[in-house]
Amino acid sequence: MARWVVVVQFGNGDYYKVEEVTRFESTPEQARATLYEVACTHRHRAGLRQQRREVFRVGDGDAYYVHIDGMMSTHRVFYRLAELAWSTGPAPAYPQ
Repeated sequence: MARWVVVVQFGNGDYYKVEEVTRFESTPEQARATLYEVACTHRHRAGLRQQRREVFRVGDGDAYYVHIDGMMSTHRVFYRLAELAWSTGPAPAYPQ
């Protein structure tokens, strides 16, 4: 099985941040399903009081653009799926 990571990218103006949401081992189909679930449910910011969320698939489903309307602000984030291509060390144990 391949090793995957889901990352979220968000920011404002010239400041953008990328954070890991989850790491896991799975098939490509299961990884895309996990990415979709994360894009639909993940809160990238503590205290966000979501009123509305729109999730847009980008390309073949390895990325989602998410538009979130909160009580006081609007957030636009990207969720991306990445497969591990190379590593120098032994594989860490991922939760099942």
